[in-house]
Amino acid sequence: MKRSRTMLAPIALAALAGQVAPRTASAVDLIADLGGPAGFGTSFLAENDDSSSTEIDISRGFPGGLRYFAGTYRSIFVNNNGNITFRGAVGQFTPTPFPIADQPMIAPFWADVDTRGGGRPGRNGVWWDIRPGQVVITWHNVGYFGSHVDRLNSFQIVLRGGTEMDEGQFEVEFRYARCEWTTGDASGGSNGRGGTPAQAGFDAGNRRDSRVLPGSRTAGVLRLCRTSNVGEPGIWRFLITNGRPMRSPQRE
Repeated sequence: MKRSRTMLAPIALAALAGQVAPRTASAVDLIADLGGPAGFGTSFLAENDDSSSTEIDISRGFPGGLRYFAGTYRSIFVNNNGNITFRGAVGQFTPTPFPIADQPMIAPFWADVDTRGGGRPGRNGVWWDIRPGQVVITWHNVGYFGSHVDRLNSFQIVLRGGTEMDEGQFEVEFRYARCEWTTGDASGGSNGRGGTPAQAGFDAGNRRDSRVLPGSRTAGVLRLCRTSNVGEPGIWRFLITNGRPMRSPQRE
């Protein structure tokens, strides 16, 4: 059994409602023309369990910062366990039901990711790339605790800005290319399933405001690879307006 380095306070659940990488059937391609050995950028986390990046300056991508719920942030932390946070690193591996306290979070797949079983660069890793108007964080073929690679997941967060958006707006896109496991061993899982499955969504870290994607903390979270809120299987897209996530319109 392991203990998380950073625990988030639980409270009651609230209802709110180029080049590409290989993908699984009925899923979307990952963005993979970003340089580096795997195509997902040159910055990455070393193989680990429950670790995080240091504070990452995103001013190159968003000079004015990102307005997310009540805060404006100019840096992020990339956490191995399938999420990014804004006030500090989070090593918690079993997802607490949103809304939570203390830590604003964007989570495409908050679960017990373990990248120690990769074997070769680019196979089993967490990467990020920052360029003007865009930040991409990639979890590519990541396994689950402890060091399992019999089932793998691949997903991304894409943060986008643009001249067509109003001041303070930005877009969050979750891209799901491979969905095979939901749960690490230390979260009650067996063979990557059962126990407390992954959670996906947005949390303000204020004990009140959140938005959770369908299937979160159930076996149905694997359907994120085949479902969508914009009519494109594997893509979930949200426009952050006045700090709050709203569904983005379909693109032409």
